[in-house]
Amino acid sequence: MSQSVDMLGKAVRTARKNKHLSQEALAERIGVCKRTIIDIENNTGNPKFEILYALVHELDLPIHQVFYPDVSENLELKSMLMQELDHCSEREMKIILSMVQSLRSALQMPEA
Repeated sequence: MSQSVDMLGKAVRTARKNKHLSQEALAERIGVCKRTIIDIENNTGNPKFEILYALVHELDLPIHQVFYPDVSENLELKSMLMQELDHCSEREMKIILSMVQSLRSALQMPEA
């Protein structure tokens, strides 16, 4: 559990700073006191699900950083793709899915 608390603290601090938010501003946005954010970032706080949920949504936290810190695979690109898809309409996602499937198929073909 200690490792996951450490990963959460690092992820929250990094994401908060990337969004140019103070600890106080983040706390206000998710409805907690500043001390809660400080404790999480200093790895002394283990937030309830409701707070974790609010942090993930407010900071656009890639949850794999928190829940799967042992995964050695670089998931940054997958996270970037998912963020792009979040901004697509249903129609656009269907077109993109079809294109990705076709591209993967073409890339997996053995060379002649």
